[in-house]
Amino acid sequence: MTFPFPPGPRGTVPPRYARLLADEPVSEVTLADGTTIRLVTRYEDVRTVLSSERFSRYRAAVLPGTGLGRSQGTGLVDLDPPAHTRLRDPVAAAFAPGRTARLRPRIEAVADGILDALPAGDGPVDLVGGYTAPFAGRVVCELLGLPGEQWRQFTGGAETLLTPGLPEARARAARLRLRDALLELLTARRETPGDDVASVLLSDGGQLTDDERVLLLHGLIVSGFIGVRDLLARHLFALLAEPALLARLVREPAAIPAAVGELLRYYPSSNDGLLRVATEDVVLSGTLVPAGAPVLPLVSAASRDPGVFDRPDVLDIDRPPGPGHGLAFGAGRHACPAADLAVTELSVGVGRLLAAFPALRLAVAADEVEHSSALLPLGIPALPVVPGPRR
Repeated sequence: MTFPFPPGPRGTVPPRYARLLADEPVSEVTLADGTTIRLVTRYEDVRTVLSSERFSRYRAAVLPGTGLGRSQGTGLVDLDPPAHTRLRDPVAAAFAPGRTARLRPRIEAVADGILDALPAGDGPVDLVGGYTAPFAGRVVCELLGLPGEQWRQFTGGAETLLTPGLPEARARAARLRLRDALLELLTARRETPGDDVASVLLSDGGQLTDDERVLLLHGLIVSGFIGVRDLLARHLFALLAEPALLARLVREPAAIPAAVGELLRYYPSSNDGLLRVATEDVVLSGTLVPAGAPVLPLVSAASRDPGVFDRPDVLDIDRPPGPGHGLAFGAGRHACPAADLAVTELSVGVGRLLAAFPALRLAVAADEVEHSSALLPLGIPALPVVPGPRR
């Protein structure tokens, strides 16, 4: 089999995952460059690969080739302990649950300010350019300590660096501009600390260098902007494509957190992920994974595991308590330290939009909306809607 597989209808997970879950939970596939890897699909196996020290992220990050996190080895997501732990701990401190709760009113105010400028009426209006991008951009910039109104400047530089085939000269220039801006931020926060991530990273007792702080801030811009922008757009599309569900959330906003948990399962941020390398022989679902083998844990497949989720291909916000979005933000040492913040942003992003525009609907047929995977997170380039009257 050649990987990756084509996605399902409306940007859902590839249909082939269902067959692998049933018949070949650990399977060999070939990438476009000829590399052979193992796919792992079942929930418990994916959790094992993500959590166990028997699988190295760093050894996979330095593999030759492109895609699935190869030829990297510099970011937080590319490291193993103890290097990973030393960088992750200060980030985790910056996203402590109490701090996330304290930030919620500001996140709501950012959403409301953007929605105040969104044209009401018959549209069409692009929810990505008009809402999910500025919302994610402003929130992540303010959170890090950057001017929120300049979100395009900072997020644009980070996004440029992810452009496939970007000429090295342009990449170098974009990297230097972003580095200079982040170093300027660190200098300002040394003189005047604030309630932001940059200040927290500077209060680590000298564990980090400024180069490492820039690396972490850069990574947070990418995940906080592109990740949230695209997830929110995909989740809004899923609701708009199911008008009855959308109407229910307008009537019952208290159901939005449960809906976000189910949407994270049904519409994950990616259909593939980041490779690991087995550091010793490991048996998963009765199949031997030999030491040295590249392994890809498919969170999107695990989220459709019928052994864990009843009717896994149904979007059901009334599912009984269970794993929920348990693997959507990883597991173990590489679990996203900002998961609580991301869930808060997604809940606020959906809730404030529906409160402002309760008659919101798609401006085109659901099947006409384009789903893109040009960047690692799956996204929607444009989401045309008819906002309707403002409440």
